[in-house]
Amino acid sequence: MKDTINFVASLQPLFDEYNVAMKPASESSLKMFRTRADERNIPKKVVTELANFYSVVDGVPCLDSLDIHGCADLILFEWWDQQELWLGQRDCYTLRWSCAKDRFCIGDAGNVSFSESDEYRTFAEALCHMVRLYEAPQSG
Repeated sequence: MKDTINFVASLQPLFDEYNVAMKPASESSLKMFRTRADERNIPKKVVTELANFYSVVDGVPCLDSLDIHGCADLILFEWWDQQELWLGQRDCYTLRWSCAKDRFCIGDAGNVSFSESDEYRTFAEALCHMVRLYEAPQSG
């Protein structure tokens, strides 16, 4: 797999379909996010990845049921007592970062991840999977 995933290219068709512009987070929102993450000792690499995403697009506002929380939204930290960041969801699928797994995971309310194949090293990989969730599998 490529070292970098272009989440903008993955998200752009969805934003275009709903005629919504991608908007970056404000500097004050990014600063607030970093402060809250620092207060919780969230690993710097995770904060950097998420801040890089938010500096391009401050979440996804429930387009085709994909909802990625904005960087100033306190809901991101709602599950921190379980050492997880709640990043968003698509229908019953939940996108989170898990400290225990040190991965971005796709699961549901009862499962951090459905399997190891639903655990990603990077936010961009997990996000792109969430975007493609309902695409028909490619026939070989």
